[in-house]
Amino acid sequence: MANLLQQIVAGLEAGSYYALIGLAIVVVMKSTDVPNFAQAEMGLFAAYMCWWLADGEEIGWPFWLAIVVGLTFAAVFGAAVQFFLIRPLTGLSNQPLAVLAALSLGYALIDLFQDNGLPFFIDWIPGLDGGYPYGVALVLAILCVPIVYIFMRKFVKKMDNVDHFPLLLLTIGLTFALGSLIEVFFGNNPQKFNTPWSGNIFNVGDTRIGYDQVISISMGIAIAVGLAIFFRSKWGVRMRAIAEDGTTARLLGINAGVISLLAWAIGSLVAGSAMTLKAGSTVLDLGSAEGLILKGFIAAVLGGFVSLPGTFLGGMVVGVAETVAGGQISTSLQPTMALLIVVIVLFLYPQGLTREAKLREV
Repeated sequence: MANLLQQIVAGLEAGSYYALIGLAIVVVMKSTDVPNFAQAEMGLFAAYMCWWLADGEEIGWPFWLAIVVGLTFAAVFGAAVQFFLIRPLTGLSNQPLAVLAALSLGYALIDLFQDNGLPFFIDWIPGLDGGYPYGVALVLAILCVPIVYIFMRKFVKKMDNVDHFPLLLLTIGLTFALGSLIEVFFGNNPQKFNTPWSGNIFNVGDTRIGYDQVISISMGIAIAVGLAIFFRSKWGVRMRAIAEDGTTARLLGINAGVISLLAWAIGSLVAGSAMTLKAGSTVLDLGSAEGLILKGFIAAVLGGFVSLPGTFLGGMVVGVAETVAGGQISTSLQPTMALLIVVIVLFLYPQGLTREAKLREV
């Protein structure tokens, strides 16, 4: 009995991570209407930021300050992804993307001109083979910035008809890009993220329960309740209106761009919370997001991709089922439980665990 209780608690802990990633996916779906395959990777980036601020050799901030700043970074990063990358593919302006591309390339060209100079076929400055001084490189880079901006504005146009396929490919590509950035900035070695409750346990009868498990489960429930309250607020209702009928919502004066920006910020914040909680309970590793994104999507499927309660319940059910099946029957059965649950639920309830779902084009 003690082992079963311990397995259930461990399953609820894992389920809280699945549920939070699923909730982040659903929040983004409610505004952009496309599944974000980079959701867990965006959360992992934020978790690494929290670790770097709290445990990094160069920073070493107090734990709670690092958490607040790291999760604030998660929200800002999510909003930045929407503002610079998602907007042109949803029929909005491509100007932010053009500005970002021009400034980023201009910055990169400074080092390139310093190291290599201009290409040989237009190298018109004699006596400077092998690279230019910083001042010359800076001037050349500044001259290239407006050229890149004009090129991006002219040839990389916003899409008049929103197509989900480019958005889907963008989120998949963003997954690999973020993995590479994490490796460049933070390395590829697993890191232990020490928390004030790391290693602390208490007993319930013969069952040993870690404080990190209780905090993960409690925070998962608290975030789910917070999202439910948010969607009853003015901004939450606007987000629901965009999800249900974007055309009518725009005619009523709802700014779809602002709503989408807010949704991506909230989604990234929730995903960052999930990955940070998981890092405090286990280790911080480049592969941490790979398994969670699949389970997060399974939780979202069980919620019909629109229901927050259904998504949260689905994540918890999958977590407990996996852990109990692995402990009571066989560990070889554990990886198949999530798929088995999806098949059974969708046979019985094709629209998910709640009645809020509606057909979506993916």
